[in-house]
Amino acid sequence: MTSIALIGNPNVGKSVIFNALTGLRQTVANFPGCTVEKKEGMMTGEEQEEIQVIDLPGVYSLSPYSIDERIALDYILKEKPDLVIDIIDGSNLERNLYLTTQLLELGMKVLVVVNMVDLAESKGVTIDTDQLSKVLGVPVIPTIATKNDGIEILKESICDVLAAGLAVGPLTYDGKVGDAVSKVEAEIKSYVGTKYPASWLAISLLENDESTWAIANSLGISKRAFSKKIDEVTDDLLDGDGMVAISNARYSAISNYIRNVQTKTESDEWNLSDMLDEVFTHKIWGIPLFIAIMWGVFQFTFTVGDPFIGLVEMLFGYLGDLLFLIHDGAFMNFVVGTLVDGVGSVIVFLPNILLLFVAIAFLEDSGYLSRVAFIMDKMMNRIGLNGQSFIPMLLGFGCNVPAIMATRAIKNENDRMTTIMVNGFMSCGARLPVYILIGGAFASTLGSPSTITLVLYLTGIVVAILVALLLRNTLFRGEGTPFIMELQPYTSPTAKGVSRKTWDRGKMFLKKATSVIMISVAAIWLFSNVQFGGISIMEEVGTAISYLFWWMKTDGSRLVWQFGAALLFGLIAKEIVVGALGTTFGIGDDLAEDNPALQTQIAATIGPAAGMAFMMFTLLYVPCVAALGVIKQETNSWKWMFFNMGLTLVIAYVAAIIAYYITGAIVGFGLQAAAI
Repeated sequence: MTSIALIGNPNVGKSVIFNALTGLRQTVANFPGCTVEKKEGMMTGEEQEEIQVIDLPGVYSLSPYSIDERIALDYILKEKPDLVIDIIDGSNLERNLYLTTQLLELGMKVLVVVNMVDLAESKGVTIDTDQLSKVLGVPVIPTIATKNDGIEILKESICDVLAAGLAVGPLTYDGKVGDAVSKVEAEIKSYVGTKYPASWLAISLLENDESTWAIANSLGISKRAFSKKIDEVTDDLLDGDGMVAISNARYSAISNYIRNVQTKTESDEWNLSDMLDEVFTHKIWGIPLFIAIMWGVFQFTFTVGDPFIGLVEMLFGYLGDLLFLIHDGAFMNFVVGTLVDGVGSVIVFLPNILLLFVAIAFLEDSGYLSRVAFIMDKMMNRIGLNGQSFIPMLLGFGCNVPAIMATRAIKNENDRMTTIMVNGFMSCGARLPVYILIGGAFASTLGSPSTITLVLYLTGIVVAILVALLLRNTLFRGEGTPFIMELQPYTSPTAKGVSRKTWDRGKMFLKKATSVIMISVAAIWLFSNVQFGGISIMEEVGTAISYLFWWMKTDGSRLVWQFGAALLFGLIAKEIVVGALGTTFGIGDDLAEDNPALQTQIAATIGPAAGMAFMMFTLLYVPCVAALGVIKQETNSWKWMFFNMGLTLVIAYVAAIIAYYITGAIVGFGLQAAAI
């Protein structure tokens, strides 16, 4: 099957173009041997033939220093796609063309897409794409992907290039760099054959790239034998530093490319992007604005979502009544206890979760979240990390699993390991139902659910930063890496882009609700109804766990067993905490309108101090099983996975104690403070 690969720097609109080419015909898997996500889809050619489209990770270069870069290079070298589509940002042509030169060095069949030409024009930059095509020797298509401009022309060009079967020769350099490459190439050519481009391998060996030496060794080119020859060439022709010399040669080539291609109009007037950055990245107001925006996100989530929650609650109530009308017996008790009380108590918060995902997708697509990483860089530097580590932490607001995977872009291994270890403290969307449920039960005492949620989210960030400081000065000592970041351009989020991200994340939540959560709450219901000596298995287990929280008392009574059981099953997925409470509190002969609401039962069982401590523990303790699995795979170690479990449990336990006594000192420890 014909295959094409999309590649480009981060934030150039690659995903938008991938979606435009493939539509809904997409699947998500992992690249072989790792947890890095691989998106692939299908597009239809002019002759109705199927063309496979692979979306490679966003990378700045093909020098494989990060996992993303290694994966992109390995795919191109091993899979040899029929066409590589290099997507570049028209407003930052010089830096984006660096990746293009590396693709040309490989002798790949390349089609260049100059995206965001409207943004370039707003900055006074005009690009002659026809001239750029001539100097590069490959087709160049201008697009504005967010407006679908140029997409049809791009599809036609893809088909034309594939049909033509034309390939370009590898990019060559003049002068001393060209002489050095020729000398090394002559030495290795007999070993390489047709498996790899000999000139590319020569360039990479001159850069002294370790991964390229591994490739060379597999071809029979011994590093011990050849490194001395390469050192001699480097000393004679490249002033002893091949990496710098080749990098300079690439930028020199890029300067020649854009000399008659790009026209810049200088302007003394600030554009809108500059004015927004003066506000959002301000050294004093930047962080307070971030907090205010997050508070606005939670207000939006709760205010807009509340009416829909009532509707979903009503629908599940009718469903329970209907099921009992159909059949009233032990089996229907099981069905209602599992489906209505368990899964229903989770699904009821789906409107809030979807609205949170909408808000996060909007902030991502607008370019604001990259500004948050920028303003946090100074604070992160003080703990030995940088703003790049804060990006996966922000992604943790959606789900910790892809957030931990995102650490693969961090090149410094100590930074990466530290970021993985603290990512679970970031409050994922799965914890939101717990805050809504428990926080709503004590809204009159602790404050509005949006305020409680904001406090918990900010607490997660603070705890993550403090633990990172500890780890960076103990287990993961070492020099930090300077943070060089290109801010994503401000763009207007599209309904299609936001809805697609919301659907992808919401689908993951629903998949859990219809599989893992349903199975778990079914087990909870069964264990709650299987009794020995008049006490159920679940009550025995929940009681044992609640003894660990002996200090979490309300009017002298310790935490009831339902909460202990909920925390146990929360190890599987945090959504199950709510499902477990709904199932264990909902069990009984009368499950209809006479049964009080779950929040009312919670408020009648624990006080606000215990409720706050319970939410704090849920925020910080062991991430879900899926996140633990990703930690194991990303670190390639069971040791670090179990270390993370122990670390988060200890910190969550201590933080819960602190939250309990501080809240109790302010509002009291008794039930009287929890009236709804």
